[in-house]
Amino acid sequence: MIAAIILLFIFAASSFSAVAVIDTSKKYQTIEGFGGGFNFGVYPYGRENKDELYDSIFNRAGINVVRIGNHYDPQSNNDVDEIPMMREIQQKWPHVKVMLSSWSPPPYLKSNNSINCLLNSADRDTGTLKKDGSGLFMYDAYADYWLASVRHFQDSGVAISWLSIQNEPNWPPKSDGCIFAPSDSFRFASYGKALDAVYNKIKTLPDPIPLIGPDITGIMDNYLQNYLFSPDMHANQLVALCHHFYNGADSASMRSIAAAFPNAVKFQTEFLINEGMSGKTWFEYAQIMQLSLVEEGVSMFNLFALAYRAASTHCFFSLDSIGPVYTVRPIYYAFKHFSKSIHRGWRQVGATVDKAGLKISAFSDPSGDSLAVVVINKDTTATTLSLSLPNQTSEAAIYQTTETKKYAPQGNFSGSGAITLDARSITTVEAPPQLIKNKTVSQTKRSMIRPALLRTFRRGS
Repeated sequence: MIAAIILLFIFAASSFSAVAVIDTSKKYQTIEGFGGGFNFGVYPYGRENKDELYDSIFNRAGINVVRIGNHYDPQSNNDVDEIPMMREIQQKWPHVKVMLSSWSPPPYLKSNNSINCLLNSADRDTGTLKKDGSGLFMYDAYADYWLASVRHFQDSGVAISWLSIQNEPNWPPKSDGCIFAPSDSFRFASYGKALDAVYNKIKTLPDPIPLIGPDITGIMDNYLQNYLFSPDMHANQLVALCHHFYNGADSASMRSIAAAFPNAVKFQTEFLINEGMSGKTWFEYAQIMQLSLVEEGVSMFNLFALAYRAASTHCFFSLDSIGPVYTVRPIYYAFKHFSKSIHRGWRQVGATVDKAGLKISAFSDPSGDSLAVVVINKDTTATTLSLSLPNQTSEAAIYQTTETKKYAPQGNFSGSGAITLDARSITTVEAPPQLIKNKTVSQTKRSMIRPALLRTFRRGS
């Protein structure tokens, strides 16, 4: 009898190309959300079909974080388009959190008197913080600008959940930008000193905004460590460290960040792939998302732009300059495999698979009653996966995206059995099927990440 059972098990296992194991007893980072930016005046707000686009973004794709730029100038008290837009969005979707970053402070605070960083390709006077009459960088005036900005957004009815003082402080673009170096120097202002000045001003507010940073371009070549281990840096002033992936994103670099900052909350705050220029597609983008969640343990992943210009391939929706016409880009469906099914307050749990061409991740709600499993098949052939979902008594829903399928329903799954993974596909299993994305553990509270979790950094590790 025992021998027959063993033979039956071996036969059953051999009928599958791969076997996955989900272990909800292994718990990792808590998820804060998935989102993207509304940048440079290109967004649904003001368009006649904005409600249709918003529904696709916040309901159908489950986006719960929006990153916007701080374009307020306290000296001119200018109108900021992002304010009525985000006020409207948060009124309809109160669980959507706002990340406020700065691409450049106003010209009166810049060394080159321009919001641009490089005025021309040969420019040697790269834009940084201005110095006062004594030759000292104007950190206090910079902090005043941020205090006035936060008050303006809040008084205008926009709830800000996080503040990043400078987008990509290590990169000098020809457009909006401002260089802050890891440490103070004669030429460039110090990121750490600027952060300290802003932190001490913002904490005087009745409800201070948590700071995140340094929002640098990438994690290769110790970019992040150079800033966070600087003697000018007060890491405990940050509730999360954040970065982008523009100088590369692989398992080794992500693991190095996880090892250097094991107790820190980590956000990936901006990343795009130009499909026509980079040689990469939505499929590679999804793999980077999966890697960052599993290898680095990020709690948030943001796309550069949720909607952008007509020719853009790196956004959910490419918008024509006029009229209601827009194009849905493939990255919308790839991103949705994570953002629709994995909710704020859920945790990544253990997930392994015994086939090299498959990559897997799994996420559970705090009670363990709901699960989301994402599997990427990198191979050029289809695979049959054996999957069993712990503690699931109801049917699960299966969705799959390939070059021809776009988040297509693949029927129901009883919680244990075989799933077909098409070649070069992304598959999400929801257990039980989730009809509304607006479910969160704590819709509006920021307390989940508010403590200064970066205080345990190991300098020089």
